Amino acid sequence: MTQAATRPLAELATADPARYAIGGAAPRFAARPALREAVVELVAAAALDRLAIVPWGGGVALPHETTPGRYDLAVDLTALDRVIEHDPEDQTLTAECGVTIATLRRRLAAHRQELPLEAAHADRATLGGALAANASGPRRLRFGSPRDRILGARFALADGTFARSGGKVVKNVAGYGIHRLLCGSRGWLALILEASLKLAPAPEHRVALVYAVDRATLLDGARWAFLPRLEPAFVTVVSEALTRAIGVSSGAAFSVIVGLEDDRPWVAQQEAAVAKVIGAPVARLEDDEAGALVQRLADLEEADAARRTFTTRGNTPGALGPIAASLGDRFVFHAPAGRLHVFGERPLATPASLTRIDARGAGTAADTTASATGVTALRARIRAALDPGKALALGDRWTGM
Repeated sequence: MTQAATRPLAELATADPARYAIGGAAPRFAARPALREAVVELVAAAALDRLAIVPWGGGVALPHETTPGRYDLAVDLTALDRVIEHDPEDQTLTAECGVTIATLRRRLAAHRQELPLEAAHADRATLGGALAANASGPRRLRFGSPRDRILGARFALADGTFARSGGKVVKNVAGYGIHRLLCGSRGWLALILEASLKLAPAPEHRVALVYAVDRATLLDGARWAFLPRLEPAFVTVVSEALTRAIGVSSGAAFSVIVGLEDDRPWVAQQEAAVAKVIGAPVARLEDDEAGALVQRLADLEEADAARRTFTTRGNTPGALGPIAASLGDRFVFHAPAGRLHVFGERPLATPASLTRIDARGAGTAADTTASATGVTALRARIRAALDPGKALALGDRWTGM
């Protein structure tokens, strides 16, 4: 680990602070450094002045967050946008954190590969932001979350120390997995500057089948029981109010979208199996259109500033049965991954089958159980080790301190 010498912060903070407001409050300073070393120097200078820092990527989610108690410096990382190394044979990629998810997709498509990180608004979302949010969309069960794909990272700690964890290929990953710990940290442990990740082959064929579903059909568990055995790429339930946003409104109270990805013969076999059980879809999308729909489904995570996220062990649309009456008209449920996003302020019954994992602006799950309290205590200890001065401004909310 190294720590850079610093110049006065006034020489380093040259961006417009008004662009980086959170909850209506702008920081005192802002900077958009173009080099990794410049980020380290900037953070070290801020540490000397005991300033509270918020790292910025594409600004997809941060503007909706609750204003931190202290917010002095915004560090815009979007100028760090180089692809450092891509090894198609090993299916690995190393890139700076400011590169957008859409840019990476275009580069990898030429090699029939993909980085299956499903961040909302991929044209703005950065690699670092997707990792920090541990963002995932409808295909989370199939490909895992960013935490499952990251091999190593380079990052700046809150005191300006430059550090690294992991490696560039699977066989080199050893020691403490701090790079995985950074996934989902929301910018309260370190500023991610560079990451190495596992890629996946692009599927030969994609199909998305859209079904119009009423409430009784949605809650018929037997109707959907075959889906997990079929192992689709995704099965997503979208309320009608949100289907308009993704351009596949079925005209019913709910739409169930079944995504299939693989070689053409296997996709055709899966599609026939779906049709045999639940009939013909009201809409069918293929290849690029199906891929674009996956992105629009991921975009729904940012459909509203008021969002609560839950998980459940249920992995079919029928899992919504216990809470159907209180869901309201704005929700999306990625069934195989058991992940439910509910939008708006409407009260929601939360039976034992659901676990609340996130509420924008209100931190993590309400700490009403011993296990939840233990998680909060663990977060506090980790933060105390990596950011003892509490310089990273979002940490107070995410550690419950």
